[in-house]
Amino acid sequence: MRRWVVVIACWLLAWSSQSLAQTEGPVYRVAVTQGLTPPTIGLVRRALRQAEAAQAQALVIEVRNGGAVITAARALARELYAAKVPVVVWVAPRGSDGGAAAALLLAAAHVGAAAPQTRIGFAAPLVQVEGGFSPQTQQVVVDDVATELAGWQRERRRNADWIGTAARQGAILTAEQARALAPPVLDFIAATEEELLTTLQGRRVILADGSERQLATLGSTPVVVDATTWEGIAQLLALPTIAFICVVAGALAIALELTAPGTSIPGVSGAFLLLAGLYGFYQAQVRPLAVVVLLLGVILLCVEPLVMAHGGAALGGSILLVLGALWLTDASTSPGLSVAPAALVGTTLFMALGVAGLVTVALRTTRSRPATGAEGMIGELAEVRETLNPEGFVFINGALWRAWSDQGPFMPGDLVEVRGIENLRLYVVPVRVTDAPTVS
Repeated sequence: MRRWVVVIACWLLAWSSQSLAQTEGPVYRVAVTQGLTPPTIGLVRRALRQAEAAQAQALVIEVRNGGAVITAARALARELYAAKVPVVVWVAPRGSDGGAAAALLLAAAHVGAAAPQTRIGFAAPLVQVEGGFSPQTQQVVVDDVATELAGWQRERRRNADWIGTAARQGAILTAEQARALAPPVLDFIAATEEELLTTLQGRRVILADGSERQLATLGSTPVVVDATTWEGIAQLLALPTIAFICVVAGALAIALELTAPGTSIPGVSGAFLLLAGLYGFYQAQVRPLAVVVLLLGVILLCVEPLVMAHGGAALGGSILLVLGALWLTDASTSPGLSVAPAALVGTTLFMALGVAGLVTVALRTTRSRPATGAEGMIGELAEVRETLNPEGFVFINGALWRAWSDQGPFMPGDLVEVRGIENLRLYVVPVRVTDAPTVS
């Protein structure tokens, strides 16, 4: 009997140790630093897959930039709601603007937290329906999404009325206001990561499949899921400000290549920058017509050095450039994502100065005598190789050229001066005495 008691006790000890080891899994953390654009959403999804594969204690999503592409962000929120591991959304650090991204992700998260003096929500509605549908259909879609978000909040025992208002009309709260509501929008306020993990210790959450998990996060060192090099570049390009700068810089490089052809390096690099900017516009889901207006402005600015329109093309291009950049993003579909005013002013001035420089180069080029090619031979001396009377051949720059003169005849060995060229035939005249080379 005693032997059976020992066996059972050993089995229970092994089972409890195994359960404890399974419970105390790692904590994963990923940061949203460039807004919830498709590249950033791809990073969060990768972090979620890794956390689920590792049976993590929790996935902490730190929201630092609240810009968002709403349609893509809503799809991510649904995935987080159905996650197989507890999801914690934390708006941090202090003073961050979580914006629309935080509002959507907090509704889906199992636990919602924020640092002091942060903000949540956006002034525009979180739910917008594209045109083409009847007002009744649009209202049905808005109501369905708002009801879904409110249902998530209610299930997490958080304030459902606020998220409903934010979905239909737009609303903004500070972290302190969100915590003070009854019921609160946030579960708690945490200023640091250590405070966040300490407060999470022992909290029970219920997953979408109905299973309950008790968090053991005290003293954990989170596994940070960083963006790869390509993910980092894609996140930057998806910011309208960066994409706008790439388009303008690329266009200026192409204009430089057209104005002063050379090694083709400006043209190739300009093409790459232009394509990178257009890729960023696509990821940020900007207005297509605004991109067309912006490109028209860029084309007019680039044409100015070629056509010498006395500043007219440059002025029209600058106006279109500014209008296209201002109209680029729609707050209802991409809240918090727009071209920064400082970048708009600085880039436009840089483009204008660049065009002015290209005009100066073009003027100097057209006013100077060509140094190469057929026209570069005008004013040079040539040696007669076949009698010119009135036509014959002359030798210049290592080659024979057909020539003619109405001031001949000239015998082989005579020196003549090239005064013109037409249809690959040189017009020559006698050499002036002052032009004749000195024979030593």
